[in-house]
Amino acid sequence: MTLPQITRDASGAPSVDFAGAERPDGLVAEVLEAGDGAAVVEGQQITVHYTGWLWDGAKFDSSWDRGDTITFGIARGSLIEGWVDGLVGQPVGSKVLLVVPPEKGYGHRSMGPIPGGSTLVFAVDIVDAR
Repeated sequence: MTLPQITRDASGAPSVDFAGAERPDGLVAEVLEAGDGAAVVEGQQITVHYTGWLWDGAKFDSSWDRGDTITFGIARGSLIEGWVDGLVGQPVGSKVLLVVPPEKGYGHRSMGPIPGGSTLVFAVDIVDAR
């Protein structure tokens, strides 16, 4: 299966190329660069830098564009399941490509700029977890 390709500019901000990409049937968490920190544990506060795109390539959110990381609890019920399932167990310092199907994302309800039924693609840099 061919996944979207992530490239980075000089600042580290990610871009995505969907040329030839095939939409997977389920959640994909591909480690692009393995970190050497402790593994993320569900319930921790994690700090990440990320960008999210719809499968058509439209960017809908990016901490890089805001110029700062974001910290939140990684727990079911407070975050989409694709992030919990895809990031728990990954070492701090990792750069991860997440492809999140609708059933692990927002399902069939629209959420801001994200239409219902969307497959979401994220480039996530795990900066810290405590």
